[in-house]
Amino acid sequence: MDTPFPTSVPRLMDRLRPSAHPALIWYGQDGERVELSGRVLDNWAAKTANLWVDELDLQAGDVVALGDEVHWRSLAVALGTWTMGAALRPVAPSGDGALPGDRAVAGLVDARGELPPLLGRAPSGARAVVLDRPALSLGYRGELPGGDALDYCAEVRAHADVYLGLEEPDPDGPALWSPAADGSVGHGRLLPDAAELVSGREQVWGGAAAVHVPGRRMDAEHLLRVLGVLAGGRAVVVTDRAADASDGSWPSVLAAENAVTF
Repeated sequence: MDTPFPTSVPRLMDRLRPSAHPALIWYGQDGERVELSGRVLDNWAAKTANLWVDELDLQAGDVVALGDEVHWRSLAVALGTWTMGAALRPVAPSGDGALPGDRAVAGLVDARGELPPLLGRAPSGARAVVLDRPALSLGYRGELPGGDALDYCAEVRAHADVYLGLEEPDPDGPALWSPAADGSVGHGRLLPDAAELVSGREQVWGGAAAVHVPGRRMDAEHLLRVLGVLAGGRAVVVTDRAADASDGSWPSVLAAENAVTF
């Protein structure tokens, strides 16, 4: 690699912050394309971190259960969660994977505009957080789940563009719950583990400007791959399309983005 890997997610966001080049590119089944530069992605992460602290009173070490459906907004939430030192637990949006002790349960509205069952099963003491799907959403138009639910899109834009809290998360503190790790990956291991996943692929990717991280679920490995691509200086392409042999136009999408597949 030309430059050393950042040592933590806050340091990764420091690297992305000045960049006007694409960092995250989303293709939706509905034809939506969303491109976030490094600066804009950092902005979303910082706003999320400030929202978590100011509205939910989250602290470093708290756990956020996040519906694992792939979407650019969910990735921004993941980066914001790590920025302020909390831990992420990816869970199925159709299930009840949130656990007692989790402080927030965030889930993406489905393509029909309906809430995922996950949000109706938040454990006692956890706030449900609704993530609307459209890129320009100013708030969820449906009825929020019972209790003290938070409308992410209605609230997040009011928060500061820079996170001035935690300088560096506790490297031993939990960051990502992973079945493969038989528990949690610490903040100090997120970027080293991501580096291991991309090791040896840089030469194969060659001059590609972007890397498609396949999969429709943001499990731990998917998230680490995303971190690895971002830390290596390329844009990440994610999609909820089939993006396989059954999707005849996907090769032209990759060609247009000068992208390869992870």
